[in-house]
Order: sequence, then C-alpha cells, then structure tokens
Amino acid sequence: MRILVVGAGKTGAQVLRQLQKNPSLTIITCDPNQKPFAVEKDIISKVDIQETLTPLTLKYILDQAKPDLILLASASEDFGLGKAPGVDVMINSLKRELASISTLPLIKVARISG
Repeated sequence: MRILVVGAGKTGAQVLRQLQKNPSLTIITCDPNQKPFAVEKDIISKVDIQETLTPLTLKYILDQAKPDLILLASASEDFGLGKAPGVDVMINSLKRELASISTLPLIKVARISG
C-alpha cells in the first residue's frame, strides 16, 4: 500500500514514526518546507514532494505520488500563513475542500500532543 503523508511537521513526524513500523508500506511525504521537523529529527531523510497541497495542486501531487491513501497531517503553521486572525478557519476550510474533492480516501489527522 502506498500512503501519502501530507505534512512533515511535528504531527506528520509522529504519523511517520508509526507508519515506519510496517516495512511493507510505501510512504511518500509531501511538505512545502525543505527541512521540516521530520527531516530535522532524522525521521525521514528528505521530503519526496516539496509542494503545498491545495485544490489546485491536488491532481499534480496525486499523479506524482500515486497513493492508495492520503493522511493529511498538516497543522496550520505548516502552511506558512502566519498567525493572523482567521488563518485557522481558512486552513480548516481548505482541508474540508480537499477531503471532498479527492478521489482517494483522505483522512485528516488531528494534532497529536506529547
């Protein structure tokens, strides 16, 4: 099974750690940052697709990754849009739109504490 993990920040890093326990999985990462948390902590060596997932880039990213499942593990700060009022609302709307237009199963991963 090919799994696309969108977001390699702190939440994505924890998701990646768990997925790596199953060597039969093919894990593809997508993150707009060149050196996100998962790379800094050597959980992954590099991001496979360095793009921001939006409705406009969804088809391109899916064509590149060819996943069976998408795990959306991006926190608001991973989008690099700052902390202005309303940014969280906009990001949540973006995630809902991505889930509704995706032709593949897309699971939104909640922020993991700890």
